[in-house]
Amino acid sequence: MRGIQEELKEQSIVASFRDHEQAVEAARALDAAGISPDHVGVTAENVRQAREAAGSFSAAGAVAGALIGALVAVVFVIGGGDVMRGNVVAILLGAPALILAFAGIGALAGRAKIFQRREYRLYEREVERGDALVSVSGRPEELGRAREILVRRGATAIRHEETGEAL
Repeated sequence: MRGIQEELKEQSIVASFRDHEQAVEAARALDAAGISPDHVGVTAENVRQAREAAGSFSAAGAVAGALIGALVAVVFVIGGGDVMRGNVVAILLGAPALILAFAGIGALAGRAKIFQRREYRLYEREVERGDALVSVSGRPEELGRAREILVRRGATAIRHEETGEAL
């Protein structure tokens, strides 16, 4: 069962190219080969976007933030004494606001450079020096076909990512 789930899970590959034009040509070749444009991303000269090639922690940050927001709401209700516990309207308005606010903060923190893996720095450096990145997301058999196309189009390096996200 686990093997089937892993096979169905989308993954991604990220290919480096010497310049933006070469990367765009590779993306066109992928499109011509029937790989959906929604599953292909190209970035050049955008270091922040290059970080996203290895995925982000936004979803995990949002969940953690929401949990912290719920905890803060509970502390306010308990610590607020009888006056706070007796004001149901304040609880119904304040608790969701705290949860949403902390979830938003968590999502933004998940995109912060401090939480990023080593691969993020690798992608940033490549884009800083003028390379362009092409990412392709899909199932393993689609990625095998995409890898062949990227190699034929001159990719200088291709890395596998577990994210399943395209730039």
